[in-house]
Amino acid sequence: MEDVVIVGGGPAGLACAWRLSQGGLNPLVLEAASFPRDKVCGDALSGKVVAVLRRLGGDQLIQQMANEPFVHRVKALVFINDRDHRVHLSIPPCEMGFTAPRHAWDAWLWQAAPASIRLRSHTPLLRIECTQNCWILHLPRGEKLQARYLIGADGVASKVRPWVYAYRRKRRPPVYPAVRTYAEYDVPHGELQLHYVPPYLPGYWWAFSMAGGLTNIGMGGPPSVARRISFRSVLRRLLDTESMDTIAGHGIPLYRPGVPLTAPGCALIGDAGHLVDPFTGEGIGNALLSGYRLAEAILKSQPSHLFTWDARNAYEKPLHQELKTEMRVSLWLHSLSRWPFIVRWLIRQLSYQPHLQQTLQRMLFHPEERLKLYSPKFYWQILGFQAQMPP
Repeated sequence: MEDVVIVGGGPAGLACAWRLSQGGLNPLVLEAASFPRDKVCGDALSGKVVAVLRRLGGDQLIQQMANEPFVHRVKALVFINDRDHRVHLSIPPCEMGFTAPRHAWDAWLWQAAPASIRLRSHTPLLRIECTQNCWILHLPRGEKLQARYLIGADGVASKVRPWVYAYRRKRRPPVYPAVRTYAEYDVPHGELQLHYVPPYLPGYWWAFSMAGGLTNIGMGGPPSVARRISFRSVLRRLLDTESMDTIAGHGIPLYRPGVPLTAPGCALIGDAGHLVDPFTGEGIGNALLSGYRLAEAILKSQPSHLFTWDARNAYEKPLHQELKTEMRVSLWLHSLSRWPFIVRWLIRQLSYQPHLQQTLQRMLFHPEERLKLYSPKFYWQILGFQAQMPP
């Protein structure tokens, strides 16, 4: 019988297995595909990604990643409205951000991980059965595997999630559809462009500079928008082609406050836990962080009965508290982005005021700074008033 089985070998699952192995545990990772394998994603690796990887592998791992030919250094994040006003947030040299295609980056991450981590690729989980003292995992060719603790890192279509939601009696938050392709598209070197334009709001389309001169270009939005507009058709128009047949689709599981992550004997991390930033759509950072935090909780708690242990107090609540500030602001910005005139006005006003762009730049790397977005003083400055606010 396995003590810990992690379903899914993406960034969340690997981070969790990596940290557990450092603490002396030997989890088994089940991966339905084999590496390298593709994942529909914007391919952006934020400062949070770098921070968690540094905890796992030190500065040497970050330097090794930065030198890979498929990894591209990010220089700026740019918000653009439908009038082509631009808010340009430069990323300082001391803060690292990259882009890398997931089929190459995920495979590289496994090569960099400790060889002691057990990975079974080409092993999809077919069904989960719960007995009185363990989980029974049904695998292909009639194989059955027993586990005391089950970790769902199996993405938007997680088979572990229904057990958590049924126990906690919660409904699943919405999933935003998204599409993505790689193409030659004119984006300045090192820029990540987010285009907030109607009629796609509160979604957006993106164009991210990649290594080799290609661009990761895609679009995501709420189901209500996707029912009215074909995202694939929009990308074909942007790229001025009708022949492209490599536009892949995927679901984006957005974060919601208090989303359940645990039940006795199991937990969710990464996309399986709905941890994607609701405003920017960035998910790799929180995937790595959640995997790392769950492993830390297991190692610190050292539960004697894994099958009955509920990590809610040790993992779920602390993680929600850690993400509280940045997700609170992202949810608020996401709700504002439903209104085209507000988005247009904000981006236009900010594009004329470099000092406020510097404030937003600091917010990228210091989540506590984002609370300024709640201050009337911030919007008084956007209006162009630099003096003391009237009482």
